[in-house]
Amino acid sequence: MKQIYANPDLCTGCKMCSIACAMTKFGVANPRKGAIIVRQNLFERYEFQSLCRHCDPAPCLDACMTGCIERDASGAVRLDSARCIGCWMCAMVCPYDAIARDLEVQVARKCDLCPDRAAPACVTACPTEALMLVNNGS
Repeated sequence: MKQIYANPDLCTGCKMCSIACAMTKFGVANPRKGAIIVRQNLFERYEFQSLCRHCDPAPCLDACMTGCIERDASGAVRLDSARCIGCWMCAMVCPYDAIARDLEVQVARKCDLCPDRAAPACVTACPTEALMLVNNGS
């Protein structure tokens, strides 16, 4: 199973990862549409990414009342937004705060590891290489 890991020491908070995700999935350069959430603490001056860990067991999968969250053959936890009703149960139980709420269309959004690409868009777009795709051997 592959996972995306972040090195917060290399993150500048530029949100290129979120923009790349939004461009790949929705064709818009809006970081709020990306499935990767960059959190910033301007007081203490640090940035970090809320990344889906594709947990096993996955609390979001168990909490989803419509069954729109499923684990695929590769082990990635995927969300079918066409079946999502916007109850936000998945976002409430995610221990990594990695599920975004798209309030415009009232559905949840989460990382799917860009299965149609060699590497996730966020990883390839990161200018400081703060994001890395790692095969954890599971």
